[in-house]
Amino acid sequence: MKVKALIFFLAFFLTNVNLTDIRSLYSQVTISKDKQSDFISYMENVESKTAVIQAYKGAALILQSKSSTKNRKQIFTAGAKLIEESISKEPNNIEIRLIRLSIQENIPKALKYNANIQEDVNFIQKHKNAIKDSELKSYVNQYVELSRSFK
Repeated sequence: MKVKALIFFLAFFLTNVNLTDIRSLYSQVTISKDKQSDFISYMENVESKTAVIQAYKGAALILQSKSSTKNRKQIFTAGAKLIEESISKEPNNIEIRLIRLSIQENIPKALKYNANIQEDVNFIQKHKNAIKDSELKSYVNQYVELSRSFK
């Protein structure tokens, strides 16, 4: 029983450490192509199967599809699928909603992956004050400040 508790603790701790790095990298993807490449490379090496990490992996694939010369549509579709699967697993997870919103409001409308913008904005507005994790709360509030969807 102690071994299971230790494994759970380590998995939880490592996931949180990774999330800090992931959030930092993701928040910088719009700064430059190098920052975008850093995020994509980092996510290629992350192994966690949590819904949040899966959503970030989806976002990385969508960003990768922008600069890919082959299989752009397949890469984009795989990324969107990962994000949607994450939402299905944890529909009340504000961070996953933020990830989907950040992708949907920043990709061309022609890709037709923008149907959930208002739904996610409403969800985030309704639940952001209830976030207990101070790091996540700051992350969400920073995004809300910068996002044109909250204006």
